[in-house]
Amino acid sequence: MRPRRQLWIFGGVGIGLLALLVVAFRPSPVLVDVALIERGTLQVSVDDDGQTRVRERYTISAPIQGSLLRVALNPGDDVRAGLTVVAEFSPRDPDLLDKRTLAETEARVARAEAALGEAAARKKQARAELQFANEELERTRVLFEKSYQSKDVLEQRQRDAQRAREGLRAADFSIQVARFEVEMARASLDEQRNGNSGGTEAGEASEAPGRSEPPPVRPFSAEAEQDMRGNSRRVRLRSPIDGTVLRVFEQSARALPAGTPILEVGNTRALEIVADYLSQDAVAVRPGMAVEVRGFGATSRDAQLAPLEGEVRRVEPAGFTKVSALGVEEQRVNIVIDPVGDPERWAMLGDGYRAELRILLWKGADVLKVPIGALFRTGDAWSVFVVEDGVARLRSLEIDHRSGLEAEVVSGLSEGDRVILYPNELIRDGARVQQHA
Repeated sequence: MRPRRQLWIFGGVGIGLLALLVVAFRPSPVLVDVALIERGTLQVSVDDDGQTRVRERYTISAPIQGSLLRVALNPGDDVRAGLTVVAEFSPRDPDLLDKRTLAETEARVARAEAALGEAAARKKQARAELQFANEELERTRVLFEKSYQSKDVLEQRQRDAQRAREGLRAADFSIQVARFEVEMARASLDEQRNGNSGGTEAGEASEAPGRSEPPPVRPFSAEAEQDMRGNSRRVRLRSPIDGTVLRVFEQSARALPAGTPILEVGNTRALEIVADYLSQDAVAVRPGMAVEVRGFGATSRDAQLAPLEGEVRRVEPAGFTKVSALGVEEQRVNIVIDPVGDPERWAMLGDGYRAELRILLWKGADVLKVPIGALFRTGDAWSVFVVEDGVARLRSLEIDHRSGLEAEVVSGLSEGDRVILYPNELIRDGARVQQHA
């Protein structure tokens, strides 16, 4: 009995040692991060930073050569078209004119009057487009109420009507500016013809052929008044638009040549956003796409302001080269975005504000999603490692839409599958894996 007992003891010890050797030399499981395949909403977008700018802006320049008196306005001051005096000049004695110089000045007046006529024609066109857009909107609304038209079409008609209204506003602004240009050109012509000889008001020397009434905007007033230096007349520049002073380029009194910028005015209630996107991203953007506008701080420590809404108005046809912060040359394309939604929320922004933009290219609900970090290429196909009973299994799949973080699964995975995130070279098909605690 003793030899048999010793045999069992030695046999048990040998088996234990063999088991220890197997365990010691068996590869340990690879620690991995795992994600669960779920269904949900997937948005595909292109993101970048943009900058707000005032659509209706005008740079007021010196119409003639003379001495600028100190500008009393500051950025942020309100101005009224034809009423607010933005700058005053004491004209210098005019130079002797030859026929060529006088002809050039008269040609500038004619060109300004032609631009005014063109602006008036564009306003008529914009008014007709607005009328048509309103009629289409009303017809679509009636069909929608009878369930003959979709909500998407109704929203598109509403956007068309909004763009038409903005187009009419822009046309009104163009007429105001064109009238201002006419008055500037006429003031320059009067100053050259008359010098310091009289108390005429700029713009009253002549009327354009076929013109029925003078323009309502009178930016200049050459009033006969004596100043301390003995000048008999001052030229007063008035604002061409209702708006706000954006920038003051010349505030101190000094002599200025004709054409020197003095200040810039604009309507801060008419904003747009421009962003330079990479050209490979811009090719997927179309006018009318929805935009989320973010990056304006928070109302409290815990509540972030809801994003503003915008809409792509135009993708500019010409690109340009821009050097990135890393010194890489990139081809960029400007995309212009219009505000949508509550005007009061947009009123908190001004000219030149930074904005974070997200242009929505595609949106899907109840989509089977896989994290981008789990995907890798095997040949021409996309693949993932799926965890099955603690073992990594290589699986090929087909994907469609992709965002920066997730992709839509067309086939190859099922809801509830667990995939390995960021697989490394230690993971092979059939390798033992263990999820991080």
